Amino acid sequence: MDVGLYLKDFVDSRDRPTYEQVEDAADILARARSWGFMGVYAPQHWVAHPNIWLEPIPLLARMVPATEGLKLITGIILLPMHNPVHLAEQVISIDHISNGRFVLGVGLGYRETELEATGTNRRERVARFEESLKLMRMLWSGEEISFEGDFWQVHDAKVAITPVQKPHPPIWIAAQSRRATRRAAITADACLLGPQQGWKDISHLAQVYKEALAEEGKNGLLGANRTIAIARDRETAFREAREAAEKKAGMYGGWNMQERGSVDLGLSGDRDLADWAIAGSPQECAEQITRAHDEDGVGYIGLGFLNLPAEQAARIEYLQLISEEVLPLLPK
Repeated sequence: MDVGLYLKDFVDSRDRPTYEQVEDAADILARARSWGFMGVYAPQHWVAHPNIWLEPIPLLARMVPATEGLKLITGIILLPMHNPVHLAEQVISIDHISNGRFVLGVGLGYRETELEATGTNRRERVARFEESLKLMRMLWSGEEISFEGDFWQVHDAKVAITPVQKPHPPIWIAAQSRRATRRAAITADACLLGPQQGWKDISHLAQVYKEALAEEGKNGLLGANRTIAIARDRETAFREAREAAEKKAGMYGGWNMQERGSVDLGLSGDRDLADWAIAGSPQECAEQITRAHDEDGVGYIGLGFLNLPAEQAARIEYLQLISEEVLPLLPK
């Protein structure tokens, strides 16, 4: 069972200079491999004041020297909003900078402000997404290509170097609907669920993914970004998590994240924490992750944090608690 760390939660405060938080995050990640973590993932949102969302690829590139042995994952890049030629070149660059440790996580995006600012809309997202993936894969082949799409036209183009990983870095597609889950099974190496979906919907989409993989005759990784609230006892974990959970629900609710085709994302904020988060004592948290593995086939968990301490020393102790008392209990 692989476990990743959500980098944004370490670079999220408006009370300290951001560059100081970046350096503190690098210090923590330098220890993460020895603690048993598999990777670190960074998200993307634009013009999202007052929330801080540093661009994922430059931020992950900064972490390369501190993260030997860790995967560097975009969790996620909003693919329909990017020029795919530019993004394909960025992926090549960071795959070389990291010596083949990069994972490209991508999704559709949903915020009207971002979509409008980048010249697109919700109606065109899927078509742009699929066309962009096709074009990027062609560029990563290293062959000279010409491409005539509905959104992008490229003539007699050839990249200077191809990615370290062949034919390209793993592609993980984020999903919160049946349609997106099937798309991940058909066109990507992994399906990445969460973090807002409840555990019941994780189970439902996991089954959709398994069935789609079987139809395609292929294998794929099922991952889930989940939020954790951990403490020595259940009561403390839940108490410390409630305020943060309400803030997250308020932010995403204000962004109109819930869509008709998606599973319930619980943005009203009235769900029980146990219905959608990993919460409780170390033993309880390990049991919840193990259940997702055994019952739903989840092979990767990305951990965001509801009760991460503010101070660096306390953060190190917090992650050591997960390392020493949760990770050893997970399936190998």
